[in-house]
Amino acid sequence: MRDEFDEPQPTASETAPAEELLASEAPAVLLPQVPAGIQLLNRDFLTDVANIPDGSIDLILCDPPYGLGKDYGNDSDMRSGDDFLAWTRGWLELAIPKLKPSGSLYIFCTWQYAPEIFSFLKTKLVMINEIIWDRRVPSMGGTTRRFTSVHDNIGFFAVSKDYYFDLDPVRIPYDAATKKARSRKLFEGSKWLELGYNPKDVWSVSRLHRQHAERVDHPTQKPLEIVERMVLASCPKGGRVLDPFMGSGTTAVACARQQREFVGYEINESYCAIARERVSAAAAAPAGRAPVKARAQRQPEVQ
Repeated sequence: MRDEFDEPQPTASETAPAEELLASEAPAVLLPQVPAGIQLLNRDFLTDVANIPDGSIDLILCDPPYGLGKDYGNDSDMRSGDDFLAWTRGWLELAIPKLKPSGSLYIFCTWQYAPEIFSFLKTKLVMINEIIWDRRVPSMGGTTRRFTSVHDNIGFFAVSKDYYFDLDPVRIPYDAATKKARSRKLFEGSKWLELGYNPKDVWSVSRLHRQHAERVDHPTQKPLEIVERMVLASCPKGGRVLDPFMGSGTTAVACARQQREFVGYEINESYCAIARERVSAAAAAPAGRAPVKARAQRQPEVQ
């Protein structure tokens, strides 16, 4: 697949007829600028993986097709059952050697295939957590033959027990009332009280509904809040993150905002263009501030 973002773009003087050049001297349209250290590749990870040196990646963060038949503008999610699981094992076998000895991996998946995927990964890596992403789906009917599924599974694995993990940047601050209740001398100077508590393994973060300011044209876009937590906790500043299925570029945005290097693969050219625009906007935002599309307040949910 052609990688339009790695090739120089033709200028107006190279593509326009001579008579048009005489009539107009309008400048060529330029692609949004992506900061150094961020690679957005319009290629298939499976065919390009050899270009990534083994042992060079701090964190693999992957949100692959789930095997549920979603439309990504191609047939990438048309596998199911044993075929899907064989494909998943294949790309994981290629990805895992790219991790450093201190590296780790997060994988989004659905409950239908999580047991098989996690069992396979446990033969290759150390399992650290199973995280449940509660998508905060409002109660609006649904199936009557089983309980409604409102979560995604996330597996957190590491190369060894000596994996990198920094809790402090992702601690959740206590509110004023809780701090006041812990004001006894027993708690004075406690780091956990000042910096906040460890996020639990159930993450309740609203999915990106159609009206959400962060939402772009991608059917399974993940919230920046979730991905940024993974990047901050599991990749050191200046480290390198690999995303084999980049989609609309949420992981790239997180890396651009948090001073991590990034290499991502995506076979859909339209999604690559969206990712480039998002990363460019994130890089242009003032330090410490989210880009406009990522600053939306959560909407109240309909019960």
